[in-house]
Amino acid sequence: MLEHIKSQLIEIAKLAYNKEMVNTYEGNISIRNGNYICITPSGFPKCLLKEEKIPVIDLDGNVIEGNLKPSSEWKLHALSYINRPDINGIIHSHSPYTTAYAVANKSIETKAYPEMIVFFDKIPLAAYGTQSTDDIFRGVEEFIANYDVILLANHGVLSMGEDVYKAFYKLEAAESIAKVLILSEMLGGGKALSEENLEQLYRIRKGNPKL
Repeated sequence: MLEHIKSQLIEIAKLAYNKEMVNTYEGNISIRNGNYICITPSGFPKCLLKEEKIPVIDLDGNVIEGNLKPSSEWKLHALSYINRPDINGIIHSHSPYTTAYAVANKSIETKAYPEMIVFFDKIPLAAYGTQSTDDIFRGVEEFIANYDVILLANHGVLSMGEDVYKAFYKLEAAESIAKVLILSEMLGGGKALSEENLEQLYRIRKGNPKL
């Protein structure tokens, strides 16, 4: 079973690497299987991952399998899984456009982009918590029950899903939307939709399941 999960992790890690959402030193990906977590190793190129290179830890961070050190941000993953039993895949990314919002300490919100409204409504900004410490999850607690994608102030973005594929799709959508919004600011800013149009979009959002 773990071999299959590790192969999924490798697939998404390479995809995220090729799309410049993670690199050797930044970003981490995990998949939960019961009380165990398969997670990318610390300081190892995501594009070169093999099954034997993937550490397996428990929710307390104890290494169950593997010779490489787990990502230094394993606590962010473990605490997210503990607080969201419905998710089984997590990507913590430093993807450029969403991370730009995080570094600027701005949540992602707009009344001008229908896809943003229907898919997310809002991508909130969690208060800063020092990476690799117990504080990393401090700001996330406020939002984790209601949001699957959360910006980490001055740090990056956290994307969660029923599985690691859905976590990636959400991250990819958020990154694309953030890019459009940043580019629109260069052209004078987005033009807000009418209240009637916004009401229609929120009805669509309400009638659709989460991404």
